[in-house]
Amino acid sequence: MNCLEFRRVALAEPRRLEAEAARHAEQCDACKEFLVRALEDEARLARALRVRAPEGLRARLLDRTAAARRSRGILALAASLLAAVAIALVLAWPRNDPLALAGIDFVVFEEAQAILEAKPADPGELRRVAAQLGVALPAQLGELRYIGPCPFQGSTGQHAVVKTAFGKATLMLLPDRPLASRAVASAHGLEAVVVPAAGGSVAIISGSSRSLEHIEMLLKSS
Repeated sequence: MNCLEFRRVALAEPRRLEAEAARHAEQCDACKEFLVRALEDEARLARALRVRAPEGLRARLLDRTAAARRSRGILALAASLLAAVAIALVLAWPRNDPLALAGIDFVVFEEAQAILEAKPADPGELRRVAAQLGVALPAQLGELRYIGPCPFQGSTGQHAVVKTAFGKATLMLLPDRPLASRAVASAHGLEAVVVPAAGGSVAIISGSSRSLEHIEMLLKSS
């Protein structure tokens, strides 16, 4: 993003910068100053809209002008701090990981059809793939409602639907998808976490964050 593009964005929504714009402001002093001024102007406008015209406005017009000058420094400081906080929040906010998001899309758009077309379940294959990944599937995970192979992102994984104490969850054992670090996503009312495993990764998708936490904790401790 160049400076011209940043300033167009900052003028339109100075408090709602996308990550790219926030990074630009962090790296460009001129644009950071521009953002501070934009936030200051917006704050001043908001204050003006909230303030009712006082009684005797005409008599106090000069005093009001002097007060505005005195408050300018405080307002500028507040706007500067607000800009720094906005940039930090945008940069720190977790982004949807493509692999985790693909897991959610599978559950929303493909899981029902995969179950409908599935062959008879083979628990031994699920255990084999879990062992290949170096993952144990303890009984505390919950009640297995479905297991079977599933095509996913150009490869084949093992797909399991689990009923936990906190609701339904989908597990996808992905031996062909190694992962360097934990990944997350949220979409369609579902949350997903993908955790690295010795021989690939495991995706957990659920509408309940407690289900996700429960299963992830069990996988880590197994």
